[in-house]
Amino acid sequence: MSIHARAAIVRTAVISVAVGAATLFGAAGQAFADVEPGAYTSTTWSSGIVLLQRDARVEGGELVLIGRYPIHSTPDGGYVDLFPGHRVVLISDGQGGYHGPAFFGDVVIGSITLTPR
Repeated sequence: MSIHARAAIVRTAVISVAVGAATLFGAAGQAFADVEPGAYTSTTWSSGIVLLQRDARVEGGELVLIGRYPIHSTPDGGYVDLFPGHRVVLISDGQGGYHGPAFFGDVVIGSITLTPR
């Protein structure tokens, strides 16, 4: 076996072990946060302009605005699919509130903030 072939086998084995470890330990090691239950003021922004501000609450793992929308937990908060193609991301601000981008498909169309009341 040539030195080049042996090096390729070793390199492939090392990469395989690294990918396998990252998959195993990365998935198992991820912590998920929840958006805390409570009363909030929801503010929707686009281009720095407030589009809508209204009372909101989080209860039973759902964001309650006009309807009830399940919150999907992420490592830093969660996200909500308001209707097909429209997603808002809720990232903890570390002070009891949440903020994040609002998407329509893959395009950022604005942002949302949840401020505790």
